[in-house]
Amino acid sequence: MFNQTQTPEQVYQLAETIAFAFGKGRYGIGWDGRKTSALLAKTVMSAVNTMGSEGLVFGPAPTPVIAFATRSRSCLAGFSVTASHNPAEFSGVKVFSAQGMELPKQSEERIERALGIDVMKPSGNFGTLSEDDQALSDYIDSLTSRFDRGSTPLSIAVDCANGPGALVTPEVLKTLGNRVVSVNAQVSWRFPARPPEPTSTNLVDFAKMVPGLGVDFAFAHDGDADRLVMVSRSGNVIPDSIVAILALRGLNSSGGTVVISENCSTAVQEEAERLGHSVLRSRIGKTFAVLESERGVFACEPSKIVDPRWGLWEDGINAAAIISSLLSREPDLLNRIVGENPWHYKQVNLNLSTKMPLLIERAKDAFRKFRVIQERSLDGYKMVFHDNSWIMFRPSGTEPKVRLYCESKDPQTLEVMIQLGTQCVESSL
Repeated sequence: MFNQTQTPEQVYQLAETIAFAFGKGRYGIGWDGRKTSALLAKTVMSAVNTMGSEGLVFGPAPTPVIAFATRSRSCLAGFSVTASHNPAEFSGVKVFSAQGMELPKQSEERIERALGIDVMKPSGNFGTLSEDDQALSDYIDSLTSRFDRGSTPLSIAVDCANGPGALVTPEVLKTLGNRVVSVNAQVSWRFPARPPEPTSTNLVDFAKMVPGLGVDFAFAHDGDADRLVMVSRSGNVIPDSIVAILALRGLNSSGGTVVISENCSTAVQEEAERLGHSVLRSRIGKTFAVLESERGVFACEPSKIVDPRWGLWEDGINAAAIISSLLSREPDLLNRIVGENPWHYKQVNLNLSTKMPLLIERAKDAFRKFRVIQERSLDGYKMVFHDNSWIMFRPSGTEPKVRLYCESKDPQTLEVMIQLGTQCVESSL
């Protein structure tokens, strides 16, 4: 949280260290709609300038735009000051490499070594700041130039979550020939309409609204537009696995490596393999790094898509363009894929901090009768059962929460797993 778990002094030290470790040059800086983000962005600018480097200011912008502009403007690194999907009181900073990718492990280690230096002398020459007011329009132009205009124009609602995605996503979809209904499109640090995370619970009001808007389907973002969720024309939140499958089909590639996070639905793995891809599982939040090392063709985790032909960053805006372009060519595809999906998937967020060794012990005991065929510790703790249903426990990396993921072809089995899993977490505090 701002000024508690993260202070301006800490952000200054981080930005100063990055500018020291990466050397003099140009650094991109943008932020989301939070007041605290605007303040911390100025803190980043000061640190970069103190080290003698130029701060290229993108202003309020979705995180994918900042990643794009960091690469296109030849910056040494880029700072997106955002708490993304987290509640309004949170703050955070995402750092991108010159390629627009979140920093790889080697760079993180380089920064950690630099943080250990006791004395860091500021540059003799103070750096400059310059505003880049073309970043948003350049992103829109570059992104939309990749797609043909839709053969069947669509009507699409977009819940922008009162975040800076409102400045970009509706315009992208309109440019591609669609009619767009923008909802929660006023950028606000209060997030007055709903919490920024686009979960089924948080999207209840929007989902109820969709049938009355006369649209073909709807998209919903998180606070900085790196995530994308879909809602059907009848007001049902569409499983994240369907969103990933649509994006994968929209890329129209066969062969190559697809990287999916450990908590990703089996439906995505099965679809990727059906299309001729090999599939690798990855830790959540690190699919882009595996994608780069494997020279893969696609990566995803629930509500996040990485398209390496566009960039090595999670981009909900690009995902919306891919999916809308696909569905303009095949209007019946969405209903068909939803109807064909046999898997039932659920995520539960528990506002608890737990002791993982004790939780694992409790889970092994509680799920013994499910005939465990595999235990995995790639990310959190995951058990796969004889019928390929599975449950996964993972402490959140950004909040005092435990996230519980379950999947089964039988909805009743899914609910039993959720019940047992919740009990395991609550009994291992």
